[in-house]
Amino acid sequence: MTEPVAVTGVGVVSALGHGAEAFWAGLLGGVSGLRPIRRFALPSGAPILGGEVPPIAVADVARSAIGRRIDWVSLLALAACRLALEDAGLDPARLAPARTALGLGSAWGNLRETTVFLDRLFARGAGNPLLFPNLVFNAPLSYASIELGITGPTAMVAAQEASGEAAIAWGADVIEDDAADVCLAGGAEELGPVVHQVLRETGVTTSGVPRPLDPAADGACLGEGAAVLVLEPLARARARGAKVYARLSASSGRAVPAPVHGWPRDPAPVAETLRPLVRDADLVMAAASGNPALDALEAAALTAAFGERRVLVTSVRGTIGDFGAVGALAAAAAVLAVDSGLVPPTLGLVPPARAGLDVVVGRARRAPVRVAVVDGLARGGFCCPLRLEAA
Repeated sequence: MTEPVAVTGVGVVSALGHGAEAFWAGLLGGVSGLRPIRRFALPSGAPILGGEVPPIAVADVARSAIGRRIDWVSLLALAACRLALEDAGLDPARLAPARTALGLGSAWGNLRETTVFLDRLFARGAGNPLLFPNLVFNAPLSYASIELGITGPTAMVAAQEASGEAAIAWGADVIEDDAADVCLAGGAEELGPVVHQVLRETGVTTSGVPRPLDPAADGACLGEGAAVLVLEPLARARARGAKVYARLSASSGRAVPAPVHGWPRDPAPVAETLRPLVRDADLVMAAASGNPALDALEAAALTAAFGERRVLVTSVRGTIGDFGAVGALAAAAAVLAVDSGLVPPTLGLVPPARAGLDVVVGRARRAPVRVAVVDGLARGGFCCPLRLEAA
């Protein structure tokens, strides 16, 4: 028997603002976090909308000397960790360092300073050595663990579009195996000019507004952000009187046949992965972003997995943008939906949705959400769904 995993804290920084309250209020209110990109110059004709996180005061998040060197994606991750701990009523100084774990997911890591470093390297023949430590992929994990004093199990997970879900699944395993008393698990991603250019040139992005699960969708809109969940053994959470948002069950992930850098062509194996998780689900947080190939695959897989059941479906990617670790923010939304009995709408979709799915549009819908499933899908065929149940 493994220990049931409780979610006791939610920390989010997104294009909707800082904190889970701003995130949830924006999702429920149908507020778009997509704005014209201001952080870097865009070439003529490039998509102009992006989900940029508002500025964060470094001193409020990084309170030690690391604040002098911390990069943007690491700051996002650390901010989400602090917000999650505060929400859970936990003081990092009072946690047992060796019994506290940290797992973060990211598809791209540091983009801004990597670009600066390489520009200087190519132009002058030498990069700035003070920037180099930030370019290592696990820099966000290192900054957060040093700042918070965490010496227990740590992992930096890269799983393309399912990086956030994979890190949370790792965190659930840590708690279930009694390797830690508390685990911070989630993901962080930043928006930068290189990934914007690459995805634009490969036809992934839309020139307008993303329309997840809309048959007329022509691409996604990029964003950034971070979300972290506090995971604890259910018995420990109840013993200390913590609020339990939901219980988490996570798969360890499964690979289905797919091109190395493409989406699976056959929805049947994806549906097979989802079927046991959605058998009694009330809500699915979809991976749909407005990418036609992804949305068509997911709609067909969900329809097959649901069978005759009608299950509510929504996606946060039309609100905050699409990025590698966005699944962590989708998981945060699923946790809040289970806790509140409210389902936020999918922005951008003009009904009817693909495959006749019951997608929430227009305004938030009140419904009993006893079970919510986060559909973690990545190019290359990686599936990593998460299941959240009412406590």
